[in-house]
Amino acid sequence: MTSPPAPSTPQVEPWSLARRYGFRFVFAFLFLYHLPFPPKSFWQPLEVWLARHVFGHDLVVPTGPSGSGDKAVDYAHLAFMLTLSFLVAGVWSFIDRRRTDYVKAHDFLRVYVRYILAVSMLSYGFAKVIKTQFPFPNLERLTQPLGDLSPMGLLWTFMGYSPGYNLFTGGAEALGGLLLFFRRTTTLGALVVIGVMVNVVALNFFYDVPVKLYSSLLVSLAVFLLLPDLRRLADVLVFNRATQPTVLATPFTFSSRVTWALRGVKAVFIGWMLYSSVSQNLSMSEKWGDAAPHPPLYGFYDVESFTRDGQVLPPLLGDTHRWRAFIVNRHGPTVRKMDDSRKRYFGTYEEGSKSFTLAEGRQPDAAKLVLAVEQPDAEHLVLKGPYEGATIEVKLRKVDTASKFLLVGRGFNWVQEFPFNR
Repeated sequence: MTSPPAPSTPQVEPWSLARRYGFRFVFAFLFLYHLPFPPKSFWQPLEVWLARHVFGHDLVVPTGPSGSGDKAVDYAHLAFMLTLSFLVAGVWSFIDRRRTDYVKAHDFLRVYVRYILAVSMLSYGFAKVIKTQFPFPNLERLTQPLGDLSPMGLLWTFMGYSPGYNLFTGGAEALGGLLLFFRRTTTLGALVVIGVMVNVVALNFFYDVPVKLYSSLLVSLAVFLLLPDLRRLADVLVFNRATQPTVLATPFTFSSRVTWALRGVKAVFIGWMLYSSVSQNLSMSEKWGDAAPHPPLYGFYDVESFTRDGQVLPPLLGDTHRWRAFIVNRHGPTVRKMDDSRKRYFGTYEEGSKSFTLAEGRQPDAAKLVLAVEQPDAEHLVLKGPYEGATIEVKLRKVDTASKFLLVGRGFNWVQEFPFNR
């Protein structure tokens, strides 16, 4: 039996001018865009100035986190980085015009991209494995008509319903990230990441999730790692012919002692990343996850009677004053009226004073109102106080959500004689 051929170091042919410039541009962009320092805010004054004086567009710079990665400033930052990389590549091409190849620089860039992508995939993966990114649909969402959902809300509801599907998709993301930490499994890791992240990109685009830029960039990083092996993969998977093993090159050569020391540092780094990702998501899960403790009076309440300024309002559809339901979630209560309008509050129940403090926003100066709370028994509440220019008294009855909502009570079934599609 003959052993497979050992990889040999191929003779490096001089790169073409276009290939050298293209590599310089890609190197500059990937390195600068993903470099943690300086932060995006460092470049923002220049980006705002360019947008205003060159393109005639005033950028709105958010003062705090918005939850969106597709803001106008994010597109401006991407355009600025592409332009800056183009200029860097031009200067680099003039200064280093005698160099014929960038084999070592390419090896270094692969290591840089591998770790950048691996850290991102571990972060996103464990946010699904421990189920903090997509919580189970809250009580307000369960009462929201399907037609009132935004595309993103529909996707979040779909993902949040199933712990098993979160474990499956998150596990694939984390697996791809772990494989990228090692040279021998980088190609396999890139294939796994591309398979997972192309689906994520499609969801972000077609369900209008504002992470289109970042998820697309993650796919581009995986494609960059896969490019050197495309010919070999095509030989095996498409043309059904033999291929040669590749040389697992490293950017630098060290003594055995330094090599083992670097392996130790790498093991510590991977261990720290795993611990950090798991512990951070476990902490978030304990506070906000599906198993987190519910706030006092948590639940869905039907309105049995509603009195406004001493007048009992019947449950007439379209009434803009009468409540239909009162929903107490983790972030605060929601009032649902007879005209199907909803008012969300950031509120807390004060057990000592037996009252609900309802704030109309998270800001300290947001308008607040206080409703007194009476609890005749475990299933009933009575709210009294000023609301929308009148004094109200609302009698509420708590509803068992498992019996009220099919999505909560249906569960998993191995045997089904007929499809249960409702």
